[in-house]
Amino acid sequence: MPDLHSVEHPVHRRLLAHELARAEEAGALGVMLCGSVARGTAWPTSDLDLRLYWREARPFEVEEREGVLIERHGHTLERARGQVEQGGSRLYAWAEGRMLHDPTGQLTRLQTQAVERLSAYQTPPAEARALAHWLRSTLVKLAGAGERQAAFLIQANTWKLAEALCAVNHRPIPPVTLMWETLPDLPLQPEGDWPGPLLLGDTGQRREAFAFVVCWVLPHLTAPALTLSPWHNLT
Repeated sequence: MPDLHSVEHPVHRRLLAHELARAEEAGALGVMLCGSVARGTAWPTSDLDLRLYWREARPFEVEEREGVLIERHGHTLERARGQVEQGGSRLYAWAEGRMLHDPTGQLTRLQTQAVERLSAYQTPPAEARALAHWLRSTLVKLAGAGERQAAFLIQANTWKLAEALCAVNHRPIPPVTLMWETLPDLPLQPEGDWPGPLLLGDTGQRREAFAFVVCWVLPHLTAPALTLSPWHNLT
């Protein structure tokens, strides 16, 4: 049984101990904890995201206990290797994952490969061009939009702006639940307190903040090459 004392909330520790014992008894080849509990950013009510590895794939299961959703993703080691080879956003779960049961060390080796691939990630030029076109078009529409239309455009395209910030920093797009934690730590981003006005301001403040960030992002996306070095701060 791995040491679970570093898991912050007692409810997660109790549930993890039960889930791990249950998986080992059923013959699981490996168990990896993912999500906010693995990252140490969970609330007491946060989901428990588990990847369980079997000789044959099993269906996704979800169960609620003690007010917590337990998500069990049943994979095979072959599928795990495929996920790492495919790369992209799939690598985040491996980079943040915590091995709870890995008797052969295969999952740990795959995790090392995933972290290396994520560290070496480079935004494809075609993706950068597509994001630049999308944001430039949105900026043109926003310039002539009334208040309601502007509010809608900003609401609908803020995620695209977040994608562009990740692209400038040579990071694949993270899962939705991880984007909130990713954005503040991006090494290359506009200076100033733009996130607050963009997310929480009135329509005028959001319009100004959105345009400010887009105008900062566009030259970075349309440069001959995105010049920021790949990130190396995963472990």
